[in-house]
Amino acid sequence: MASKKIWLSMGFCLAACLVLGQGNGMAAYPEKPVEFIAPANPGGGWDMTCRMSAKVLQETGLVGKPITVVNKPGGFGVVAMTDIVRNRRADQHVLIAFSAVLTTQMAIKKNPFTYKDVTPVAALFVDYGVIAVRKDSKYAGFNDLLEDWKKQPGVLTFAGSSPPGGLDHMRVAMLAKAAGIPVDKVRYVAFGGGADALGALLGGHTTAFVGEAGEIAGHEESGTIRSLALLADRKLGGIFEKVPLARDMGLNVVSPNWRGFYAPPEVKPEVLKYWEETLGKMVQSKQWKDVLEKQAWVDFFLTGEKLGKFLQDELASYEALAQELGLVQK
Repeated sequence: MASKKIWLSMGFCLAACLVLGQGNGMAAYPEKPVEFIAPANPGGGWDMTCRMSAKVLQETGLVGKPITVVNKPGGFGVVAMTDIVRNRRADQHVLIAFSAVLTTQMAIKKNPFTYKDVTPVAALFVDYGVIAVRKDSKYAGFNDLLEDWKKQPGVLTFAGSSPPGGLDHMRVAMLAKAAGIPVDKVRYVAFGGGADALGALLGGHTTAFVGEAGEIAGHEESGTIRSLALLADRKLGGIFEKVPLARDMGLNVVSPNWRGFYAPPEVKPEVLKYWEETLGKMVQSKQWKDVLEKQAWVDFFLTGEKLGKFLQDELASYEALAQELGLVQK
């Protein structure tokens, strides 16, 4: 009888240890360093998303393990997504930056995958489109540039960080259409990242830059470039406070670019929940709110079903827009 009690007692202890072990295992995540992948060169929007998020998550103590930012450029996000889908499907310690740029790649059929092939985690913020020139450009304002563009549409060049048919190209095409300029006359030059596109502008190789306000915030603050128009539905504060909206100058073009993270397709439910909750706490922190203000980013936190519905609707919208602008065949 005593032997039976001993075995029962041992059984209860073992069960308790297993339960505690499972609880500790979940609570300990991440139990090793985490990797944030920016699918572009350093200095652009995806890179800033990773670096600013990693910085705040570490400063606030929300993530106790080191976060390494890795740049994996190529195909405007397709190279990184391909690697995740094919080689790192079950990696539980990696998040990849994504944005509307990736959606436009799907819309113009340059990406063989869709969001159903990965696990969207969260959208964090919106970065509005902007048109900018060098500080020594002859164009003091957007109307000056527009006047020249109408006279010689095939001469002015716009540098962006998305591919032909992608988001930045769509922005220039939408502006051209609104101004009565033939879309097929637009001269758009694609670069592998926002920093590369800015480099082309600063080097005098292109007339203007098209991208996001957050990508050029540092250059705007230092005075190396001059923003001419925001493709936004609201005035932005801070260093962009005096930059006019394109719609206020007669061109009703609004082009936001949300940014956030996705995870591999076989991420565990508890890991997905961890990141949804942790990023949710991050966006409420003072440190993150300071980042939003400095970068001219606008809060846009979405997870779960709401994020999935948003991505589905956006893809359909960009597919229709690409066809309307003649950037893809119907």
